[in-house]
Amino acid sequence: MSINNNVTKGIIHFIGIGGIGMSGIAELMLNQGYTVQGSDISLNTNVKRLKQRKIIIFLNHKKSNIKNVSAVVYSSAIKKNNPEIIESKKLGIPIVSRADMLAELMRYKHAIAVAGSHGKTTTTSLIGSILDIGGKDPTIINGGIINSLANNNRLGLGKWIVVEADESDGAFLRLPHEINIITNIDSEHLDYYKNIRSLISSFKKFATSVPFYGYSIICLDNINSRKLAYKINTRKVITYGYNNKESDINITKFLLKKDHTLFSINIKKNIFHNYNNSYQFKLNLLGKHNILNASASIIVALLLDIPIYKIKTALEDFQGVKRRFTFLGNIKKCKIYDDYAHHPNEILASYEIAKHIADKKIIVIFQPHRFSRTHELYKDFVAILKKIDILFVCDIYSAGEKLIKNVNSAKLAKDIKKNNSQEVYYLKELKKLDQVLSKFYDEKNLIIFMGAGSISQWAHKLMEKHGIQPT
Repeated sequence: MSINNNVTKGIIHFIGIGGIGMSGIAELMLNQGYTVQGSDISLNTNVKRLKQRKIIIFLNHKKSNIKNVSAVVYSSAIKKNNPEIIESKKLGIPIVSRADMLAELMRYKHAIAVAGSHGKTTTTSLIGSILDIGGKDPTIINGGIINSLANNNRLGLGKWIVVEADESDGAFLRLPHEINIITNIDSEHLDYYKNIRSLISSFKKFATSVPFYGYSIICLDNINSRKLAYKINTRKVITYGYNNKESDINITKFLLKKDHTLFSINIKKNIFHNYNNSYQFKLNLLGKHNILNASASIIVALLLDIPIYKIKTALEDFQGVKRRFTFLGNIKKCKIYDDYAHHPNEILASYEIAKHIADKKIIVIFQPHRFSRTHELYKDFVAILKKIDILFVCDIYSAGEKLIKNVNSAKLAKDIKKNNSQEVYYLKELKKLDQVLSKFYDEKNLIIFMGAGSISQWAHKLMEKHGIQPT
């Protein structure tokens, strides 16, 4: 996308600029020389970061915000009756979806698109870090804050761009790319897809959307992505997984330590020109799921001819992604973590990490995300949340959805508690959070704030109340 065109004479306005995807694109375009502004209904951390870059932010959506604007970008959360959308149409201003603007940014680079129900943010970050250390100077657009950058985007001068591809509304099918990754496919976003068959079909279109010389990298450890990998015969597919001789990249050994992970992979012959043996890596992340994320990243790096020793350095030095089992600090003897997990499989992965490192009890403050997800995966939520030692269930974060009858956190807590000896509580009064948790501070317990809504803010406020600046 050239900055020497007429659109630069005006302003690009982002409706919902505080979203993690929107903020990244807005900041990247600012770095490319565009004049950027935006609006949002709240001053979240993304908005505050953009304001520090001197981007004009309007609080709330009003038609008066659309002045001297040359183009408008909107997120998938924005409704058709939004006053800024209506005003833009009235004035004849070009209106572009977030996905289409992202596609424009990708069109002028060689692109790597990372998709999947879980793990795509970490995998995108890992690939970006490896390409950076590998001397590729990549551009990165991510769905989470990369700790080493303190940002969710990076403008590089190299020819490669690494992008997290969001499948939630089918928009990932509009992204041009040469390499894609599918980390897994689970029952997610069925409010849009209606059923799992439609979701898998969309992922198949994504996998086969690479050009004839491109690659699709697919995990065999997930039943849905495995079936998909076996069905694709019109594009080059490279597979990976645990102890699966059919995998092109086979994870043969792993050892989980308290603060890092060791693992080995075996590469089949004729997959890469220079590598067809076993290789060992040290990953500065915990969890079996992150070994899978790292393995996908290694495949991308080898396709781009990055030497093994540089890949090893990048994985060992990787600083992680914000809100992916992030350690905030200690309150007395108790460790406090902040985690994005909001799907049963993500909760299980985070629980496995917690179980591995916990000295005593695991306490989770869980905020369910969306009524539709809670309803569709209700039994799965109950099954996994029964495993946790002490559980506090907060009200569902609606994300703009309407209530669903008989779907609420009080009922969820009651059903988890049923026929179970664990401690489960419905936590309605958040003002009492510190008081409720205080009895755990004097022991070497582990407390996790878990969910994709506003719960991270509660965790940070709790730390600030105790005079602790989160690490």
